[in-house]
Amino acid sequence: MNPVFQFTNTKGVKYDVVFRKPHKSNGDDVDGLCEDPCEAKANYNPRIYINPYLTKKSELNTSIHEMAHAFFWDKSETDVARFADVVSNFLYQNGWRLPKRKFHAPARKKK
Repeated sequence: MNPVFQFTNTKGVKYDVVFRKPHKSNGDDVDGLCEDPCEAKANYNPRIYINPYLTKKSELNTSIHEMAHAFFWDKSETDVARFADVVSNFLYQNGWRLPKRKFHAPARKKK
């Protein structure tokens, strides 16, 4: 699975971002997942999974939320969720829109 984006957090942990719905073992209603930075190994970067089938506003919120986890792993889910809500609402209310995703996402599977 090739990442669509890579970044390094302030602690030097490199993350791979993948547009793919997190595995259902994490919950049926989970739209994003940030792997524990302790999972970083010599040839493995922890991943951030983002469900590619969200609305544009939800995709923005989920992206901010999961990247915040990568930088602030020790913060509570409540703190990270509030941060992502505020930032995504500010950006969205100020006209941010994703005209077309520039990164590849898999086609939706037929049920």
